[in-house]
Amino acid sequence: MKDKARKDDDQDIFPDLVTYTTLLQGFGRVKNLHSVKKILIEMKTHPNFFIDRVAYTVIVDAFLSCGSIKGALCVFGEIIKQAAGNRGLKPKPHLYLSLMRAFAARGDYEMVKRLRRRMWFDTAGTISLTMQVESDHLLMEAALNEGQVDLALQNLKKIVGKWKEISWTSRGGMVALRLEALLGLNSSLLSPRLLQVSASDAIERIMTPFDEAQPLQATLQLKQVVMRLFNDPVVPIIDDWGGCVGILHREDCDKLDAPLSMLMRSPPPCVTASTSVGCVIDHMLEKKYKMVIVVKYGDFPSISYGSSVRAAGIFTYDGLCKLANKYIEDDRPAVSRMKMQNNENLR
Repeated sequence: MKDKARKDDDQDIFPDLVTYTTLLQGFGRVKNLHSVKKILIEMKTHPNFFIDRVAYTVIVDAFLSCGSIKGALCVFGEIIKQAAGNRGLKPKPHLYLSLMRAFAARGDYEMVKRLRRRMWFDTAGTISLTMQVESDHLLMEAALNEGQVDLALQNLKKIVGKWKEISWTSRGGMVALRLEALLGLNSSLLSPRLLQVSASDAIERIMTPFDEAQPLQATLQLKQVVMRLFNDPVVPIIDDWGGCVGILHREDCDKLDAPLSMLMRSPPPCVTASTSVGCVIDHMLEKKYKMVIVVKYGDFPSISYGSSVRAAGIFTYDGLCKLANKYIEDDRPAVSRMKMQNNENLR
């Protein structure tokens, strides 16, 4: 492309900024640092070629992908310097987080702390809640990777108090797990519980058979079964043929003369009998279900409003709590604050 542009003396076919940034992204992914440097030099030496904020961000990301933190910092410093005279070059939060991730992995707590502080007063665009959470997590990660366990623990306490949750599958969640392993069960901050079953077991091994759940007929009026709701917060509802058509929740029972079919939530959340206990628990915590209906695989149709399922059993949130054996008996939150997402509201 460049050769043809020079040969024909046609600047219109010379590589533009989009071409260069695309190449930088590609070379960054394959960790070709030499080519990244070569393209950067070419971009800077090309006459009348303006490198904008997006291009600068791609350059920094490319250096970081290649493992060259020094190169990324040099370009970042250039951005900050030029942004003093051109606010359109002021970096966005994404760029700060990219650098913070790199320094957190290296265990450079002070550098992560400086970048986090600067991000708040010298960035373009909005710092979303997700970015705020990640920046807090990266501080904890940097402290732990630097060997400052007490400092990492302080940051974890702040995170739990401020955000109330940490997803097990997030980068911060993995750091918190490492920290919990170092602290041991007797010093655990997150108050873990141990399931008395294997998470890989099929849910049918621990479900309550559907008949034992004592489902109620959808045609009954609430006043006929109101005492049942004093004992059970959720009850499965069936039609005249015994198929499960919904779940009645105690908090929805506000009309004594109404039939249960009007008060229930339909369709009921369902899982197959072969689904693992771990998957069912994750699903219930994520969706905040108080009960799921267990069905045989062959009886699992495309469920829609008004349809019924042939239920084999049920599994409830209360049942989950009974399966959890708490190691540390105190007043801290149940199961674990991590990934619970305020599930005390389920009760």
